[in-house]
Amino acid sequence: MAESSAMEQDTLTATTPIEPTANLPPIGRKKRRANANAIRKRSEVWDHFNLIPNSDPATAACKYCHQKYMCDSKKHGTSNLKSHMKTCPKYPLNLSTDSTQTVLTYSTTQGGVLVQTSSRFDPLGCRKGLAYFIILDEKPFITVEGEGFKYFCNQMQPQFTIPSRRTIARDCFQIYLDEKVRLRALFKSDCSRVAITTDCWTSVQNLNYLTLTAHFIDRDWKYQKRIISFTVIPNHRGKTVGKKVEDVLKEWGLRNVSTITVNNAASNDVAVKYLEQKIRNMNGLLLDGFGFHMRCCAHILNLVVRDGLKVASTSISNVRNAIRFVRSSPHRALKFNECVGYAGITCKKSVCLDVSTRWNSTYLMLEAAEKFKTAFDKLEDMDEDYREFFDGGDSPPSSEDWDNVRVFVKFLKNYYEATNVFSVSTKASLHTAFPFLADIYVELKQLNMDLNGLFANVVRDMLDKFKKYWIDITKMNQLLYFGVIFDPRYKLRFVDWCFNDMYGQSSETKKSLLEEINNNLSKIFMVYKQAYDNAEGSVPSMAAIVSHGETAATVEVTARVARQNAFQQHLQSMDSVEEETELQSYLKDKCISFSEKDKDKFDILCWWKHNVTKYPVLSQIVRDIMPTPVSTVASESAFSTGGRVLEVYRSSLKPEMAEALICAQNWLRPSLYQFKDSEFNEDYEISEDVLEGFNEISVGSGAPLSSSTQSQPSGCA
Repeated sequence: MAESSAMEQDTLTATTPIEPTANLPPIGRKKRRANANAIRKRSEVWDHFNLIPNSDPATAACKYCHQKYMCDSKKHGTSNLKSHMKTCPKYPLNLSTDSTQTVLTYSTTQGGVLVQTSSRFDPLGCRKGLAYFIILDEKPFITVEGEGFKYFCNQMQPQFTIPSRRTIARDCFQIYLDEKVRLRALFKSDCSRVAITTDCWTSVQNLNYLTLTAHFIDRDWKYQKRIISFTVIPNHRGKTVGKKVEDVLKEWGLRNVSTITVNNAASNDVAVKYLEQKIRNMNGLLLDGFGFHMRCCAHILNLVVRDGLKVASTSISNVRNAIRFVRSSPHRALKFNECVGYAGITCKKSVCLDVSTRWNSTYLMLEAAEKFKTAFDKLEDMDEDYREFFDGGDSPPSSEDWDNVRVFVKFLKNYYEATNVFSVSTKASLHTAFPFLADIYVELKQLNMDLNGLFANVVRDMLDKFKKYWIDITKMNQLLYFGVIFDPRYKLRFVDWCFNDMYGQSSETKKSLLEEINNNLSKIFMVYKQAYDNAEGSVPSMAAIVSHGETAATVEVTARVARQNAFQQHLQSMDSVEEETELQSYLKDKCISFSEKDKDKFDILCWWKHNVTKYPVLSQIVRDIMPTPVSTVASESAFSTGGRVLEVYRSSLKPEMAEALICAQNWLRPSLYQFKDSEFNEDYEISEDVLEGFNEISVGSGAPLSSSTQSQPSGCA
């Protein structure tokens, strides 16, 4: 049986097919690893921990915060050490979890220097920054829902949840309320007296808006201006404007008002009279209304020049028609540019047409056109259409016309510079007005004597308009004189010297003007001197003379003692009369010498700040009257902002929200940035530089502008 079983087994083995060895399970012991005898890999956590020797159980201490943890390899392991590294407050890489950790970044408020800023993600701070962006850059609320803006924010900070436009609108209004509280506190602490400007404007909503701007000098002798109202009024009548301004002043708690600057509209005269009476009742006027009504110098100067240009020569008209031809079609503009190239003119300016209601645009038109005289002459030779354009009776500008244009440009330049000085709203301008007015009047008088000159008919009307507002002593605001008198470079001597040229050295007009100016100077000085003495307690009372152990009731005042006291008071009064006053000392001191090069660098407020101890009374006068603006540009700039905020696509914006956005922008800018006026003309130069940079790269590499291999030009950095 055994043999037969063995034979069957052999037969079965021989006839059964053998499976491939690849499908069979491994036979024998597992293959040994190549590094089985090597030391186990050390955990990275030990780069941040030190093992404490001879500790039982095994303990490790953090290298940064020295926190101790048990680390027995069999009981604890290193998981707890790894968990600690994620929350260690002193671990250098844990910046996002440490609220006190700062990083260095470039500041936009300090000239691009490196400053310390927090690196911790702050969602509320990001929301506030977004609201600042909407307010300062005048963006619509729907900006936060734009696809490009969402993509940008996701790349900058993926953790930031972008709020809806309704939420960002609430944030903007809350910023306005918070800043309003701060500004009200600033008025109470740093502002003794304000000067205001106001104007009216009609928006695209067909609503009448009134803006009110307060100007003052703070305790640090910095010029400040704040828009305190941008509100709707039913009409532009004088009494309506006066009542609205009164309500705004009461709302802000502003009682002491030195001046109000308005344009020459007849309704403003009614508003000023109404406000003067109301502020007088509150005892808030300066010297019972002295210099309260300041007429806009820029507006008066505009009226003076416009009256002169009405009778201007035909030379300006011929140049205007030549520019109108060039700008009438793209083909003509291209032809003119070819003539500019042939003439070799490298000026990057372009010719522009003027606006009939703005004389300064006429000046800019003539100034730019005069540089392209050669190009216009070549255009006349090369373009038949240009010659046919003047067949109706006019003629292209001749050499005589261009000579007249040069004279007009030189004549109008002084007025243009004066308008720019009057229109400054970021610093004190009261002391700069009278020197320009004196120069203009003297020039008009000299030109008026030339009966055969180019300006014979022009100057006559200009001089009449000038005398109407600035020569008549009843209409001239004497604060214009005070501004230059309190300029240590000029003082009263400059006014006297200018009057010699304006009225004659021995004229009665000059004598009466100087006498009235001196009288008003003395009056205002005595008022402030009395207030200063009362504040300093320089006049001792009877209670102050009595010793601490006695009272006024116990002092027996005999007739002899009374006469002795009266004599002492008489001596004090005599000494005060004979003693040189602070005003007399200031006027007697030498004027500060300056060069024409350093003229614009002089800071009058800084000078008075450093001389407060020498002239304590005069410095307070300067602080109260020097903020007076000589133009309404501050209010008009608010309307420029209003025109951008209340544009056609945002005409449904509520007046309250419009006021919040415009006022908040004005309040935030001085504390965050040193803003300058937007120069939109720079966009052309920037775009031209960028395109030239890309063209140079494409020409050098032979690749098109859209090639992804291009490097960025230096102009884009």
